[in-house]
Amino acid sequence: MRGLVFFLFAALLVWGQFQRTYTDSERYGHYADIMPSDWKATNVWLAAADCALERGVWLAVCEQGKLVPISERAIADDPGHALLLGLWSMATRRHADLIDVARLNTLADTLGLLTLAGLLFALRAYIASIVLLWKGPIEYLGWMGTSPHWAYVGLVSLAAVLPMALAAREIGLLSRRAGNLWIAAGIVFLGMATLMRESIGMMGLMVTAAVMIVLLARRIRPAPVLLVGILAVLAFTTPRWVVMARDAAFEMQKAERLATHGLSHTLYLGLGFVENKWGIRYDDDHGEEIADKAGVVWCSPEYFRLMWKLYLARWAEDPAEVVRIYLEKAWILLGTPTLYPGPPFGIVLAIGLVHFLAATAFGAWRQLNFMQGLVIEGVAVAFAGLFLAQAMAALPSHSYAMPVNAFVLVLLGVIVEFFARGLLWARRAF
Repeated sequence: MRGLVFFLFAALLVWGQFQRTYTDSERYGHYADIMPSDWKATNVWLAAADCALERGVWLAVCEQGKLVPISERAIADDPGHALLLGLWSMATRRHADLIDVARLNTLADTLGLLTLAGLLFALRAYIASIVLLWKGPIEYLGWMGTSPHWAYVGLVSLAAVLPMALAAREIGLLSRRAGNLWIAAGIVFLGMATLMRESIGMMGLMVTAAVMIVLLARRIRPAPVLLVGILAVLAFTTPRWVVMARDAAFEMQKAERLATHGLSHTLYLGLGFVENKWGIRYDDDHGEEIADKAGVVWCSPEYFRLMWKLYLARWAEDPAEVVRIYLEKAWILLGTPTLYPGPPFGIVLAIGLVHFLAATAFGAWRQLNFMQGLVIEGVAVAFAGLFLAQAMAALPSHSYAMPVNAFVLVLLGVIVEFFARGLLWARRAF
């Protein structure tokens, strides 16, 4: 019955916006055959999908009868979009175009919204789930495009399933069977999120690790918790396994570059988002210049090792300058709203953190019979903090920070439900 009620709410609150956005993607059909995407990697995805249709190979581009690894053309790009578009082309026997890219992003966002709201509903956080279904369609589906960024809010919602389900199962908020099903789904979703955006997969893995530490500190049975941790690490390495499977299955040109963004690349160039003493620029061309001077292939394993050395050298040379850069970028995000209309992100994060700590310290979650609020808000605050860390390490732009709105809405829903339960408790008490 609860499932039926949830699907009714989902149909009423999400279907209309999904249908509009999914249909609006047809706008790309007007120039799909005559103009490339303004995001260079997107054009390589489509070329790889054509190669998949022609030769049955994934993550490769067909050039003059040869197979070229996609990492040699879509440089420092995550492989998920290209893989899914290629599999779709092979399954349907038709060429993928820009409309399909936009629809893939829309489907990822829709899946993320419905899955996260569904988990909240399964945890009996009904008001929080309805708030997400009510306000979420605009944040998840109110925009759409052909670069990978348009799928991030859905992907980060999927990445939150595993840590939330793990905590819920271990403290008895989900039955053993339901908990195992949600955890299994969360592991799959973590792999999918990592394929499509490495940094989001890393967030999911880090929050899962934090949940594991808390559970183990509370003397929860270690074996099942550690097993989930091992499976989470394997899910995070999905991009590597997919590339290895391709290389084992097909003969092709050897890849010189990694099919990933590469953390060290982002960390070092991230120091150049603001003015700095070293003249670092947040620009991929700057990274390529560094590779050329060092005589290494840009975005090759040697390049990423070089960037680690340079990044650590900047810390050793002047840690105060690095801290200044990070604080300046943090202040940019903290002082900027991510949800419009709404307060600056710093105020939202502070409210969520203070409420979580206060409710936990005073035992209010258990007193209000709302332990699911502890789990949900804890995971939401952790992800919000990681988006702040991402802004400090990389750049505090709205396109990268906007996916945090999934957790802004979750925090809003949990706090509303917390006070609603508090009012009911007070009425019963008096």
